[in-house]
Parts: sequence; structure tokens; C-alpha cells
Amino acid sequence: MPAKLILVMGVSGTGKSTIAQAIAKQLDFQYLDADDFHSEQAKRMMAAGQAINDTMRNDWIESMLFYLADEQLQKQTIVLAYSGLKKLQRMRFNLLDTVLVNVFLNGSQAVISERLTNRAGHFFPETLLKSQFEALELPQQNSKEQLEMIDIDQPITAIVEQAVKYINQTS
Repeated sequence: MPAKLILVMGVSGTGKSTIAQAIAKQLDFQYLDADDFHSEQAKRMMAAGQAINDTMRNDWIESMLFYLADEQLQKQTIVLAYSGLKKLQRMRFNLLDTVLVNVFLNGSQAVISERLTNRAGHFFPETLLKSQFEALELPQQNSKEQLEMIDIDQPITAIVEQAVKYINQTS
């Protein structure tokens, strides 16, 4: 059986980490957070309210891809919480020799802004949300990107249930 990678994507504050952890726990898969692959410089910049540039973003994605390529040799099933803001960056994960399942968490800027304002202990400030929405290239329904788009304005259990149903359908 080939390795499987489940990407749980969306802008900061959509609940990627919470949802990805719940999926991993329910399905007994390994959980990873893309934030752990950011360089210390990138984390410091974002904590200071500065958006990272595409070069830093590409280095970050390369770091994840190298790690995942190594993990797939062990035939792991991994759930990765990853922003996936730009289509070309999302598509790079298709290069891995793995079954790829994409879940995209979507919500309004107002709902997400309120969540970020109330979130504590994370390096990403609410002030950078606007830059994430500016960089965001939402998947188009008629594109070749295969994913489940899930509205975040519902209970976590409902989001996880919808995601797990989609993941099981694509297996």
C-alpha cells in the first residue's frame, strides 16, 4: 500500500491544526504541523507582524517535501496542517510518490479575524491575516485540484466528520 498524505489547508485561524490533529487521532495517522518546518527567521518575522516572502515560503515547502519524501519510504500515512495559500505551492505536493488527499478549510475574514484575536500562544498575529487573504488563491471548482472544501463556520465535530468521510471516499 502506498503512503498517503492528507493536507488540511487554509489561512491561519481556520483551525487547521485542531482539525488535522482530530483527523489523525480518529484515523490513527501521524500528525505534522507545517509551522514546525518554518525557519526561526520566518517565525521571528511573522511574530513581529512581517509577512514572509516567496523565497522563504519556497524554502519552507522544500523542507516539508524533503521530510515527507523520506517518511513516505516508510509507507506512513500523514496528516499535515499546511496553509496551502497558492495553487502552485499546493501542487508541489503532487510530486511526492504518495496518495494525496486535500481538505481545504474556508471561512470569512471576519470569522477568522475574531478567532485569531482570541488565540493565545501562537507566533502568527492577527495583523498578518490580511496578507494571507491577499496571497490566497482559492481552489476553483472547475480546476484540476481535487479537494474537499469545508466551511469552518460549524462545530469542529462536523468539520472532522465531513473531512473523514471525504478521506475514506478517496482511499
